[in-house]
Amino acid sequence: MLTLQALANWEAAVLASLKGATGTVEERDAQITRSGLYAEYPAIFATYNDIARDADDPATALEALKRAVFIAWYGFTEPPVQSGIAELPESAIRATLEALDRAIRSGRADDELQWMLAWYHASFGYVFEHFGPVRSLDEFIAHVPANEALAHREERSRFAGRGQLGVYWSAVLR
Repeated sequence: MLTLQALANWEAAVLASLKGATGTVEERDAQITRSGLYAEYPAIFATYNDIARDADDPATALEALKRAVFIAWYGFTEPPVQSGIAELPESAIRATLEALDRAIRSGRADDELQWMLAWYHASFGYVFEHFGPVRSLDEFIAHVPANEALAHREERSRFAGRGQLGVYWSAVLR
């Protein structure tokens, strides 16, 4: 099984390849499609889900879950030519959100995940409602303002090496 670092490196390679596509959105999409790059994220997503499910270390499992939840959410908020995330299997998204619900209910979800989820839900909650529902989510984030994430600007460096999740949060927290 790949490590979280290997997956982060894989994501970095995908993002670097995306930047090589040029032209209009349609032209870039065609280039990315021809290159086979859109096939990468379903495999990355599946591997994060495998780690979240099978890791012996709870911290590793939670980090993999955070990244999988991010990919599921981000795939619906940004165009594939920007994110590299085209279509993810609906069953895999549902499994990710079920794992998220279990993590919240069991108390394994941490403060970082809480403010991330508050941000995601406020920005575009459709994913959690359509593919979930994540029944424990509303209560878990009820007392967390959507902009709580911005209070963590000084901690931006902790997102280095965390795949596209890290790239996203480093940009948001600038």
